[in-house]
Amino acid sequence: MTYRCHGSFDKIRPSNERMVLPMNYEIVTLEEKIAVGISARTNNTSPDAGAIIGGLWNRFYNEGIYASISGKANTKTLGIYTDYAGDEKADYTTIVACETVEEPTKEGYTVCRIPAGKYAKFVVHGDMVQAVAVAWQEIWQMNLPRTFQCDFEEYQDDCMDNAEIHIYVGLAEDNTAVIESRCGLLCSECDYREQMNCAGCVHIQKPFWGESCPVKKSCEAKKLEHCGQCDNFPCDLLNQFAYDEKQGDNGKRIEQCKCWKKN
Repeated sequence: MTYRCHGSFDKIRPSNERMVLPMNYEIVTLEEKIAVGISARTNNTSPDAGAIIGGLWNRFYNEGIYASISGKANTKTLGIYTDYAGDEKADYTTIVACETVEEPTKEGYTVCRIPAGKYAKFVVHGDMVQAVAVAWQEIWQMNLPRTFQCDFEEYQDDCMDNAEIHIYVGLAEDNTAVIESRCGLLCSECDYREQMNCAGCVHIQKPFWGESCPVKKSCEAKKLEHCGQCDNFPCDLLNQFAYDEKQGDNGKRIEQCKCWKKN
C-alpha cells in the first residue's frame, strides 16, 4: 500500500504567482467517532514528515495492523491529525486508523476520539497521494475558522489513480466565522436552502434562481473567497444586491463580509 500524505510545506507548495480558486466545501455536523490505529508525532515543516507519515501507512497495512483491529464500523481508512501544538506549522500527532464501534480491549493501539462538531468537508478525486497533498496546500491558504483540534481524511476506496477522499477540517462553532457565500449571505439561515435543495453559492456552479450570479462570477474571477477581500469592497454591484427593495437585506450581507474579513 502506497502511503498517503498530509503534505508538507516544502512539497507541492503553490507559488505566489499561482493563484488557486478556493476549494468548494460544505459545512457538516459530525457525531463523535472512535478511531483505532497507530500514531507518531511530526511537523509539516520537518524534512522527514513524509517519511514518518508514509512509515505509518506502510506499517498499518504491511504489518497486519489493519487486519488485527476488530469491530470496524466500515471498510474506510482514516488519516487523522490531532493534538496540534499551534497552527498548521506546529507539531501535531498523526494517526493512521479505522473507525470502530467501540474502544479495543487489546492493548498496543492508539485510540482517538474524533470530536463531535462542525467540519468543513472537502471531496477530493485523483491520485491518492498527490491529490491529498495538493488539497491540503490549498486548504492551508483558506481563511477557515479552524479549531486545530482534529482534522482527518477518510479514504472511500483503495483506488490509487482515481481515489475519492473526504477531508474534514474542524471548525469553530461560531457560524458567523464560516464563509458560506461570496456576497455575505448566511446560507445556513436562508429560507430557500431546503426548499430548493441549495447548497449555497460556494458549493454550486450556478444559483437556483438563474443561470449565473454576477456577484459570484466577479468574486470567483478574482480568486476571492468573498467580496470582503476585494479592493473595491463594497462595490456598486454588491450594494445593488444588498439594498434591493425585494431581495435585499438592508446591508446585512456587507456587514457579514466585514466580519469574515476580520477573521
